[in-house]
Amino acid sequence: MRITFLGHAGFAVETAGALVVMDPWLTPQGAFDSAWMQLPRNHHLAPRVKELLETPGKERFLYISHEHKDHFDPEFLATIAKRDFTVLVPKFRRSELRDIFEKYGCKRVIACEDSREIPIKGGYIKLFVSEQGTNRDSSVMVRGDGQCFLNINDCKMHDRLVRVIAEEGPIDVFSAQFSGAIWHPTCYEYPKETYSAISLKKRDSKFEAVSRALDVVRPRAYIAAAGPAAFLDPSLFSLNFEDVNIFPRAPALFSYLEKRLPTLPTRYLEPMPGDVLDAGSLEFVSQVPERVTTENFKDYLQTYAKDMAYVFRERRRNLMREEVDDIHGRLRVELQRKLDLLDLHDRVGMPLYVELTEAPTRLLRVDFKGRRVDEVTEMRDKSRYAMKVSASDIVRVLDRKLNWEDFLLSFRLRLSRNPDVYEPVLHGFLGVEVEDIREFCDGIRATESQKERTVVEAGGKRFSIQRFCPHQGADLAEGWVEEGRYVVCPRHRWQFDLQNGGGCKTNNSTLCAEPVADKPERGGDKAPADKLPAVDKAPVEPPRV
Repeated sequence: MRITFLGHAGFAVETAGALVVMDPWLTPQGAFDSAWMQLPRNHHLAPRVKELLETPGKERFLYISHEHKDHFDPEFLATIAKRDFTVLVPKFRRSELRDIFEKYGCKRVIACEDSREIPIKGGYIKLFVSEQGTNRDSSVMVRGDGQCFLNINDCKMHDRLVRVIAEEGPIDVFSAQFSGAIWHPTCYEYPKETYSAISLKKRDSKFEAVSRALDVVRPRAYIAAAGPAAFLDPSLFSLNFEDVNIFPRAPALFSYLEKRLPTLPTRYLEPMPGDVLDAGSLEFVSQVPERVTTENFKDYLQTYAKDMAYVFRERRRNLMREEVDDIHGRLRVELQRKLDLLDLHDRVGMPLYVELTEAPTRLLRVDFKGRRVDEVTEMRDKSRYAMKVSASDIVRVLDRKLNWEDFLLSFRLRLSRNPDVYEPVLHGFLGVEVEDIREFCDGIRATESQKERTVVEAGGKRFSIQRFCPHQGADLAEGWVEEGRYVVCPRHRWQFDLQNGGGCKTNNSTLCAEPVADKPERGGDKAPADKLPAVDKAPVEPPRV
């Protein structure tokens, strides 16, 4: 098995009988309205990937993990002329991804249910599907030539890894996301010290998730992929050089892992786009000459930004007053349409203010409990959530050139909230499409309906808790305990305080934790716990890099 790294989360895996191209993100326009660019740049690989997919001989597959544009690249895929290959996509409840490929004109499209195997010569491809409400993702395994590659990219399946490894056996090469892919705290107005503290905690939480995954999978090699993007828009360029943020590079991760897992025999690899790894020997059979290092990183980014400056010159334009008024009116209609469909509106205790930078005295105030959007001249609520955005950016959402989540990931907005507490319904209201609002609400109710409980041990005591995380339903039986009191969700690392009824440190959700009295001993044996307890093991103090 040979694995060619295509940049970001992209790979081309070749076995004796098959080729699997995974998540090729190669367009020079980047993703999320060009806010994210590939790091290192990989646009030169587009002709090679086209050739691989168009060349007959082996059975050829194109795998797309989910809809985010740093994984699903319609611009590049449109350049492929000969499409006699098979497309593999996860079978989500929403059919948009498979509908797109049904029209694409390829050999066939296979929408895979969770854990479905696709036979290939000498092995198989298997997809693992994760879907919680409107959060959709998948990961892929390729087994062939006596080796196995598991690529979970940014799929939140950490609570399933124990079972997957028990069923599938040894993994030779493993890849998982280690960098941030969210707009908090990047887009929020925080003092520098608060921003750094939140970023450091999130970064180390992500590193800890990778380390625990490696401790479960125990692969022969780990490939650091789905890492940070390059932010080349002049308004975002400083993000590349912040002392602490949620976009660390691979050397910082490796430093953490070497201290956290000092005896793990796994090799840590940071390939450049175009490098080819032999999965048997774990040696690179081909490496590209250009390497991005800590020493040349700043110069590399400055040159990259200069080369791509035309992209950002072309997207800038000044709006006439009439255009701003039209966009303001359309945005108000869009927010009201969302609000009309949000049947969990009564859970949101604060209003949302939306300000167009071109019209600062015409704020839109979303009153969730009153289910109405009004125009006001100032923020009059002490408790409120606020978003500031330019009309020229938000109009791309209203014109359906971007969806709401892609817009939020473009980082071209400023957010604030008081109190500084994550509100899942309000957060979903902002990020979900109008047509997905009902499904979003149904997903929250479905998660809350899971009432099964489990028992954990922490600080020498036993607690009964809800087994499934109230955020997105992760199995907390696969979680762990930190500091003798906090149950940590294995999927998003939310912390629940057992000494405070299982309350979450992030928001007001709870596991409804209750102390469990020790059962009387019989014949010298203590009765077993109802469920396996989470491991009471605090992580090693992370390095400050």
